[in-house]
Amino acid sequence: MSASHSPQAPSHPIGISEIPIERHQFKALLLQNGNYFGNLPTSQLKPVKSLITNTSFEQLGCVGYNPAKQLLEATIAIKQPFGYGGNACQIGTVEYVRFFIDYGSGWEDAGLTGVRVHDIPNGTDCSGSSTKPLIYVAVLKLDPKTRPCRHPVLPKVRAILSWQWAPPAGPANAGWLPPWGNVVETHIQLQPGFWNLGSIFELINESANLKVKIPSLFEPVKFHPIPLPDPAPLSLFQLTEKYAPKVVEHAALVEPHRFGFSQLHPLVAQGAYTSELVASQEAAWKGIGLNLSEALAALEKNQANVSYEQLECLGLDESFERLVATFRIKRPVGYSGDLCHAGSQEYVAFWADWENKCQWTYLGTVAVNVHDIASIPPDGLTYAALLPVDLSTHRRGCGNPKIGRVRAVLSWAVPPSSSDPEALQYWGNRLDAHVQILPGEPIDPHNPVAKIRNLGGIPIENIETSSTGLTQSGHVVFAHYPASPADESGLGRQCPFGGTVQIEGFFYPGFFYRLRVRKVGDISPGIPVDSDFYVERNDIGFDHQVHLSGGWFSYLDPAQEFTRTLGVWPTSGDDKWEVVLEIATAPNEASVVSTSPWYRIQLDNTPPLPLPTTPATLEVHIAASGDCKDFNEGDTIHGTFIADDLYFGGWSLSTEPNTVAIPSNQPFADPLLAGTTSAPGPVGNGWTLHTASPHHMRPCGYVVRLDASDRSIVNSYPGSHNSNSTAVGFCLRKLAP
Repeated sequence: MSASHSPQAPSHPIGISEIPIERHQFKALLLQNGNYFGNLPTSQLKPVKSLITNTSFEQLGCVGYNPAKQLLEATIAIKQPFGYGGNACQIGTVEYVRFFIDYGSGWEDAGLTGVRVHDIPNGTDCSGSSTKPLIYVAVLKLDPKTRPCRHPVLPKVRAILSWQWAPPAGPANAGWLPPWGNVVETHIQLQPGFWNLGSIFELINESANLKVKIPSLFEPVKFHPIPLPDPAPLSLFQLTEKYAPKVVEHAALVEPHRFGFSQLHPLVAQGAYTSELVASQEAAWKGIGLNLSEALAALEKNQANVSYEQLECLGLDESFERLVATFRIKRPVGYSGDLCHAGSQEYVAFWADWENKCQWTYLGTVAVNVHDIASIPPDGLTYAALLPVDLSTHRRGCGNPKIGRVRAVLSWAVPPSSSDPEALQYWGNRLDAHVQILPGEPIDPHNPVAKIRNLGGIPIENIETSSTGLTQSGHVVFAHYPASPADESGLGRQCPFGGTVQIEGFFYPGFFYRLRVRKVGDISPGIPVDSDFYVERNDIGFDHQVHLSGGWFSYLDPAQEFTRTLGVWPTSGDDKWEVVLEIATAPNEASVVSTSPWYRIQLDNTPPLPLPTTPATLEVHIAASGDCKDFNEGDTIHGTFIADDLYFGGWSLSTEPNTVAIPSNQPFADPLLAGTTSAPGPVGNGWTLHTASPHHMRPCGYVVRLDASDRSIVNSYPGSHNSNSTAVGFCLRKLAP
């Protein structure tokens, strides 16, 4: 039953000399003509060669969602040995994925993610199977719009895969098509939100056809969540009533051996025969009009059934070191209750043959909660099961790419075998795939080496930790968000750090560790990073990391954790600091067995500053002492602005208000100046605002607002910077008739 929904490799893989010019000169051709490939239908530029959604090199296979973790995922098949910008020792190229989501009122931009890929030679594994395609997974955190369980939220998701050209942002670009890549749509199910007073009154009004308002006393807490206890599983009698043909028209499709499986499985599971249990079940089934013997016979014939659920894709998310399996729920019923009840579990067991020895190693099993959803779309619903994996012992140098073989086994209601990788249960299937393990130095879990992996979201090798403490110049991306550059403008400028700096590294269960920080030049032992924090678990909830005496923490088990956070460092100021990691067999200095180098990072927690700071690095004025003065409608207004910072990021000018009722025009730099180019004092740069065109701005009070940010990586997350704004006001007077 091992099959793959993922795209397969072409029967005739290309050689390096056969890479088409449209591939190896992709960017140069676009710089000549932005519509070179004809994928911009509204462009006035004439296409040179039509190339739209070509999937000969890469192809988006599945898109899925994990409701509990709120993660969207897309599996990407890499098919060719060449055409990806160089081998694993080089920079490679990026497969971008932008997600859009439609709740019923049109597409919304959910965000951009991606994976970095390289030229990997074709090969065969120990079983003689081709190692292509290689399956990668791009993951994005979703901020979902939810409702209580009575109203399933089943949005449509669109994922656009595009090689080397990030799909443009904004809802208007949901229909954009890439030259290299493709588009996949699916439906997902969001985890219901908490009940609150608002939803309770809504339920009462719907049920009784009333229009009762919430008393004003409770308005302030109208949307406060009301946690409820987890619902109990439905009994066999309740399931029979729910699925009986006389009650629900389509329920005849749910066979007794399916909805009664939780009672049948103890009878057929391995173990001693118990006549008392069989007799009691026979009586129970007969009492509600069911035939136990017939159900057992039907169950015996039911092996690897995929009419209710089916695995479709499997791959590796290297950014977070997680195996991801995508499965589809196909029917509206047969999952033991709706979203207001317990439902049932889809279990996925993961296996790997990392060393290509044709010997499967069991990695773990994860469960995803599924339910009856009467409004399920015709294409079903896709879910993602995610299992963190520790790849630190399997890595090797970039000159010898490491390809692993992985397997996922799906089973409804009961976990798959953890000892037999070939075993299939009553419902579900099996899927194999090949994945690339990114290069690196392998570690020995019994002989720990103190090494910080990521600082502030950036891989340690991309920070000048022995000198400036800034990110390196050029193409530096976030460790967990490879589509997000450190300098989001794309200029490759060096970046400092600010806010909360997250520190990540390898986990060594059974050992203890401590992080210390100090200003560069300080010869003291440093200050322990002893802020308590939470590490998200693989299953449910979080592990609370509480520091021990002296700032020591005990390592968690990487097999149980969803993330690899070692510490959370709340920074302040703009100095250069350094951090060190110590590993010990006991929580004390005498037991230290490994100490890392001191890693430097440059802090910057100060945004561009407006007046009265002297000198101000953020100012906007109207020329000729026109601040807060009156102008006639239709006038052209001129001014100056200063936008500067030691680690300057960008600026923008805007006019407020700017609404449908009061439309306004936007100021522009005069002379023209890129938003990523600073306008330093004391003179700054000019700006101009036309109040007559394209909108005739109506008489009103307005402000010209100046926003500026630095390029500091704040709180270890892409796109988060120190920023500030200032504004200058004016009034437009109505011209006398």
